[in-house]
Amino acid sequence: MLLDALNLSPALDVLDVGAGDGRILRELARRGHAGRVVGVDPTPGPGVQPAHAEALPFPDASFDVVLFARVLAHLPHPARALAEARRILRPGGVVWGAAHGPAHLRATWAALGRPLAPGDTPPESALTLTCPLTVSADDARFLLGTYGREAEVSPHLFPVQDATQLLVWPLEP
Repeated sequence: MLLDALNLSPALDVLDVGAGDGRILRELARRGHAGRVVGVDPTPGPGVQPAHAEALPFPDASFDVVLFARVLAHLPHPARALAEARRILRPGGVVWGAAHGPAHLRATWAALGRPLAPGDTPPESALTLTCPLTVSADDARFLLGTYGREAEVSPHLFPVQDATQLLVWPLEP
């Protein structure tokens, strides 16, 4: 969904910062993306280079697009990471940031007895992507584990009809 919304030209050189398991890289390859596609992550999966967002191992003006999909909130120094992204961005390029929105997995967290705190209202995004999904009890256990939490998951509360939500902004250089 994110790649559909961004509608990247297939000739652009793209860097995915915080690429993890390389999911976005594989999807770009599947779509026949002709430009260079690189992913970096401190704990990289297959096909992803080891690197930290705050010290990208690329020369100045190396990429047309830099993606931060669900990663900026996890970085110890997001401002440094954005400065690095701008350094390696070619003139006319764009840095895209994406973060979970307030409706992201709301029903699942409620079923787990952990309603999310309201927090600050995020700024209006350029794009809001919402995708319905069904969350099983096993999915909920996995989700808790990604946050380093354990809890009893009551099978009678699942499956839950829920949605993922991603807010996307161009982060101007």
